[in-house]
Amino acid sequence: MNLESGSLRGQLARRLLFALVLAFGIGLVLLDISIRHLTSDFVNGRLEHDADNLIAALEQKDGQWQIPPERQATVYQRVLSGHYFIIKAGNQTLSSRSLWDSLINIENIDQGKQRSGLLQSDHSNTGVPDDQSWQWYAVGIVIDEQPITVWLAEDISDIQHSVHKLRYQALLFVAVTLLILMLWQWRILQCSFARLNPIREQIRQLRFGEALPTTHAAPAEVRPLISEIHRLLQQLEKRVSRSRNALGNLAHDMKRPIQQLQLLSRNLPVDIQREQTQALTNLQQLVERELKRARIAGVSSPGRHFNLNEELPALIQVLQRIYPDTSLDSQYPADGVMPQDRDDLLELIGNLLDNACKYGKGKVYLKITNKQQQWHIEVDDNGAGIEAELRHKLLQRGQRLDESSDIEGSGLGLAICRDIADSYHGKLQLSKSALGGLAVSVILPCQPPEQA
Repeated sequence: MNLESGSLRGQLARRLLFALVLAFGIGLVLLDISIRHLTSDFVNGRLEHDADNLIAALEQKDGQWQIPPERQATVYQRVLSGHYFIIKAGNQTLSSRSLWDSLINIENIDQGKQRSGLLQSDHSNTGVPDDQSWQWYAVGIVIDEQPITVWLAEDISDIQHSVHKLRYQALLFVAVTLLILMLWQWRILQCSFARLNPIREQIRQLRFGEALPTTHAAPAEVRPLISEIHRLLQQLEKRVSRSRNALGNLAHDMKRPIQQLQLLSRNLPVDIQREQTQALTNLQQLVERELKRARIAGVSSPGRHFNLNEELPALIQVLQRIYPDTSLDSQYPADGVMPQDRDDLLELIGNLLDNACKYGKGKVYLKITNKQQQWHIEVDDNGAGIEAELRHKLLQRGQRLDESSDIEGSGLGLAICRDIADSYHGKLQLSKSALGGLAVSVILPCQPPEQA
């Protein structure tokens, strides 16, 4: 049973269990009190009845009170029978034979008064045998103007044993019932929370590009949450799209002023013109970078996984239109879904392919495989490539790939690709391609960094 502290199901189960235990506990206490009062009232009623019979049989002879033996019940004549009486009239005391040699001190009771209580065998001088427990009843009467106290007692040890047995049976019943109710409660909670599983699955499918979860089949309690998720996802998508469009528009609008500055720089002295041209070239590269990102990524879908069969054909088609003279072949699992963000991988693979098409000589090959709990992305071209010494320099920490002036053809996109790979705890490697040019390999874990 799932009872972890952070679980809503666990909290509900604990609270319902507490309520059940409290309810059954209160019920047991009330039941015990009721049984004790019931047995006490029952015994007291019987003692009152016996007291009336004794009072009716009481007679005075030669100035002494007596009860004829034939008018006494046999239980009072049998030693330690469990039924006893004492009648106290002035200095005279009558007691049943059943008391034998037990000495019981009783108090005088005023006329019309009644008292009751319990005498336990506690190894003190109560006169009660060790194996008995007496419930007593006393009443004060007046006969022939003489006050008389009638005291009766009954052994209730058998009743107490029965009550104890009933307590144990009640505890066992409560324990079994509580266990059954706990299992039933767990089953009810499991079935209730099972209604949320389709919603959870639909939300998970959002990362694979599926539709937003619907609210008509959801419980009423979670419909506002689903509606809020709808609103937040739509708002996030609009914000990302606006930001991307704004960057693309800004980069596009900056192209003409940069070109004008490049024309004006020709009128400057040669040394200043060189510095000005380099600065404008760097700025032009930044503009091209943003335009390339907007062109490759397409419509923003934040939070989605990268479905190879859905995303790659459209990306390859865009690049084929940009580079019509390049043959772009690919190989990847049709049912593959990479756990990284869809927009990040579009930018990563798009930049790799864009660089390969730009600096290759008409032939580019893309291969994506899943092996040893890792995704391998390999892009080969038949261009000039990069010498081994320079490739090693490019992979040194702190050396940006697009800032190495002595490496021709490295491409601006490689810097973006390495940043994306690093953000997912992956790595980017450069080597010589079997096609004769540069081979770029990116290795990404099969689990995103928050789950790895």
